[in-house]
Amino acid sequence: MINFLEDLALIIFRIFPAEAAKNITLRLLKSIYSLNLIGIFASNNIEQPEIKLKNLSFKNRIGIAGGLDKNAEYFHIFSSLGFGFVEVGTVTLEPQAGNPKPRIFRFFKDKTIVNSLGFNNAGSVQVLENIKKHKPKFNGVLGISIGKSKNTKTKNAWQDYLHLMDYFYLEADYLAINISSPNTENLRELSARENIEFLMNKISKKKAQLVDMHKKKTPIFVKLSPDETEDNLKNIIHISEKNNIDGFICCNTTTEHSYQNSGGMSGAMLTKKAENLQKKIIKLKQDKSILIASGGVMSAEDVKVRLTHSADLVQLYTGYIYQGNSLLKKALIISSS
Repeated sequence: MINFLEDLALIIFRIFPAEAAKNITLRLLKSIYSLNLIGIFASNNIEQPEIKLKNLSFKNRIGIAGGLDKNAEYFHIFSSLGFGFVEVGTVTLEPQAGNPKPRIFRFFKDKTIVNSLGFNNAGSVQVLENIKKHKPKFNGVLGISIGKSKNTKTKNAWQDYLHLMDYFYLEADYLAINISSPNTENLRELSARENIEFLMNKISKKKAQLVDMHKKKTPIFVKLSPDETEDNLKNIIHISEKNNIDGFICCNTTTEHSYQNSGGMSGAMLTKKAENLQKKIIKLKQDKSILIASGGVMSAEDVKVRLTHSADLVQLYTGYIYQGNSLLKKALIISSS
């Protein structure tokens, strides 16, 4: 039955348009969960040591990256499959339709995906409602990725992030500051030298206020672009750490690809670039800063490489889309050894 359903998911993935295939597969997963059959596919029988990072306890080191569960509708199901943590979003203040379709393109031979989604999501109010609905059934660490709205000007972006921190601080186990998606116009300007210090200072002050108000320390991570120059990468890390940011997610999709479709590329063609970026970050960051490896993790060997090069946690996305739960099982075996 397991093989049949995994084969069915892969058939759906290949036959239907990319975005439709993703939605159909997630709904199929939801149906399996509602029938109490999810345990058949779960990888919970692989013994894992508990990992403690920044006052959080992870049942294992393998998670789902932001972007797969944009509206927090499936995170509890992913935890039932065996993931140690799930990052939902990216969420914006108001609902957004995202960029025009088609906006996801698959390249099976290269095992890559190019997307130009543009933070399509149901908005902060609906996502928060979904989180409250499903969190009682969730067994893991919940990350919430937040980003500026498409129509928010760069100079006002800090207001979006602070409002979103207010919305999600209590429900999030960690918050991810997404300033690196290539699919929202001008978003990556926020990582420029003239903008990053102002933004991180505002976020740091808001975090201190929320800690004092709620008596809860929610870690905050910054998601980095693989397309940063080395000088700017150094600048982002230094400024973030100076402003008490807890760590980094390496990395988002890249616009440096040869496909004719515009958008960010993920998958096997991103693997080496993401690995090289991680090595640079390890040299630049302080030991106390957490590093979540993401981008181009397509095999158990990729997981091993990221952990060997000092990643604390590893996120799956495109590799999981192409391979399904078999990749999770292999990743858990590698991360436990």
